[in-house]
Amino acid sequence: MTRLPTGKPILPFTPTEDDNHNPTICRVCARRALGIGIGAPKQDPGYLCGECVLLIEELRQVRRMDQYELQALDGAVDAVGEYIETHGVTDLQFYDELMQRMLVKAAVQGFGDRLRRLLKESPF
Repeated sequence: MTRLPTGKPILPFTPTEDDNHNPTICRVCARRALGIGIGAPKQDPGYLCGECVLLIEELRQVRRMDQYELQALDGAVDAVGEYIETHGVTDLQFYDELMQRMLVKAAVQGFGDRLRRLLKESPF
């Protein structure tokens, strides 16, 4: 298995198409791929096999956050707290539309920043 300089394995399997842009191997499991992709069409389309297509559909049904996402929520809470503290207004009814959007933006960015940090520090 090919590995990154960090020692982490390189997944998914690529490329998933041949020189004529026909599907070859599944991006997830390296079995024979179908013409259904999950990647960027102008780059590698990320073709999948029949079983992985079904699994992807099942994964879309999952609505629970994993341990990293749950911890990343703390980043969102911290970012929202900092935003509110900066503006000194705790009652959202007094926020105009821009302030509401910026508050949500702070939450989204705080979540993403914390999740990236957690994943970078993870053992896998």
